[in-house]
Amino acid sequence: MDIVRFNELIPCRTAFIDAHTPGSDQKENYTIIGAGVSESPDQHVHLSKTPGFNIGAAAQPAGCTNSLHSHRTAEVFIIHSGKWRFFWGLYGDKGEVVLETGDVISLPTHMFRGFENITELNESNPNGYGFMFAVLGGNDSGGGVLWAPQVIEAAQAHGLVLLENGLLIDTHHGESIPDRMLSRKPLEGADLLAFDQNNIEDPDRVLARKSQSGNLILGTSDKAKIREMPGFEICRAVGFETFELQGSNPTVLICNEGRFPIEDQLIEKGDVVYLDAGDFNKIEFSSACEVFLVTPTSDPAGPTKYL
Repeated sequence: MDIVRFNELIPCRTAFIDAHTPGSDQKENYTIIGAGVSESPDQHVHLSKTPGFNIGAAAQPAGCTNSLHSHRTAEVFIIHSGKWRFFWGLYGDKGEVVLETGDVISLPTHMFRGFENITELNESNPNGYGFMFAVLGGNDSGGGVLWAPQVIEAAQAHGLVLLENGLLIDTHHGESIPDRMLSRKPLEGADLLAFDQNNIEDPDRVLARKSQSGNLILGTSDKAKIREMPGFEICRAVGFETFELQGSNPTVLICNEGRFPIEDQLIEKGDVVYLDAGDFNKIEFSSACEVFLVTPTSDPAGPTKYL
C-alpha cells in the first residue's frame, strides 16, 4: 500500500505550454500516480507505478483558465473543491457545462477542451482556489497533450516553445532549442480535424453529479452513470459501507471528503491510496466520507467508446 498525502503534494507551475500566457499563468499541475502528461522537467512524480491509468490533479485560482487541448485517451475529472466551467470545440464555443464539488465528467478523446475556475470569492477563500483530480487512460496517458493551434502561437509570443519530443523550452529565461531538435508545429488540415472530430451533444451522457445515487460512476455496466470503455472503472463510496475489491487488479482510492482508516493508517480528505492487487480483499468505510475507487479493466485505453 502506498499513500500520497494531500498536504505533501508538490505542484509544478511550469507544466504546460501556456504557463506564461496571461489568464493561464497561475495553474498548478500535479502528477500523483504515473508521469502524466506534463511537458516540464521540473514536474515532480509522486508515485511512478501505473495500473493502466494515471492520476493527476489541477489547481488554480478563480479566473484562471486551462487552455484548449485534446487527448488520445480518456480524461476524467473529479471535482475536489471549487466551481468549474468546462468548454469545448476548437475555439471553445461548441458547448459548456458547470461542475461543483463531487461531480465527475469524462471528456471524449479527439475533442478540444478547456476549463476555467469560476469559484466565487469569500473570506475563507479570497482567491477562489479550486482543486480537482484527473484520471488519464493508459500507462503513458496517451502520449501527451495536443494543443489547439492558437494556444501554441500565444505561448511562443510569451517565450515558450514546445519541441517535437514534448519538452518545453523557455526562451525568456535564456534557454535555446538544442541542435537537431525542432519545435512542434501547430496541427493543421486533416491532422487538426482529427483532434476536433468529437463533440458533447448531451452533457448528461458524460456527467455524474454528486446528487445522483448509486455507486458505479463510470464503466460498462448498465448501472454506470457514464457508460464507456476507457480502460478503467470508477465507483463512489459514501461511507458506512464495505467494498469488495477485485483481487487480480490494483485499486486507487481518492478520498474526496471525510476520512477513513486502513489498518493503522488514517486516510484524510484529499489523500490518494494505491493498493496493489491482493493487498486487501475489501475496504470498510466506517465513517461519513466520499471516496472514489478507480480500477483497471480489460478494455484497452484509447479513443472514446460510448455504450
